[in-house]
Amino acid sequence: MIFPRNIIGPQFSKGDIVTFAFAGTELSLRLPIIPLNKHNEDSVSSIKDFRNQDISTWSEDDQGNHCEQLAYQSWSFEDAGSLDNIALSKLSVSLVHVNPNKLLNSSLLKFSTFEKLVMDGLAYSFPNDESPEHSKSRFFAKPIAQENIDWLQVMIHFDLEKTPIPTMFIPLTQSFFIMISLEIESLHYAGRTNPYSNEVLKQFEFDLFEDFLSHVKVEYTPETIAQINLLNNKTPA
Repeated sequence: MIFPRNIIGPQFSKGDIVTFAFAGTELSLRLPIIPLNKHNEDSVSSIKDFRNQDISTWSEDDQGNHCEQLAYQSWSFEDAGSLDNIALSKLSVSLVHVNPNKLLNSSLLKFSTFEKLVMDGLAYSFPNDESPEHSKSRFFAKPIAQENIDWLQVMIHFDLEKTPIPTMFIPLTQSFFIMISLEIESLHYAGRTNPYSNEVLKQFEFDLFEDFLSHVKVEYTPETIAQINLLNNKTPA
């Protein structure tokens, strides 16, 4: 990815690959190399194999799903001319385990089930006066075509004082999925104007999000692919 104008900072293409194992699936992420700095954060889960993990000690979200942070990173982008920090980036990759009882004998590997669970969850966590059927338009939800099973992209207003940020939901197994979000926040110095407009930084956020996703790899075993095809009524390739 070519950064706009004079913006400089860590690049995903030069990052480290981290791999996580699941029953029937392997997830690989390329995480940026974060400079050592007291203002930066660089946390990656010490657990890499989730095939026989006890999830009972994990934290729970507001819907009773067990959650584990796979990675959380925050760092600043600089202006190459002034070397001022002009934007703060926050990258989060969270793993979510859904209680099988909530899936009604179905599976997250069935996209319609996965999509409904995510949208119902968003409507629950971020309620408003609209009816539930308007959730897709409210969150700008859209499937992102993939070779085996689609991903689901939305825009989430985590902070009402800020613009919504791009978030991707990716099914991994029958009961595990990940949620990826990336936020760019404009930084300012007293008495000085940030040379990059909010519009430029918002576009940078979208571009950076897509760049990170291009380095996310989900590899399913042949058995899992066969299950995905069966659940989604797809003809094997």
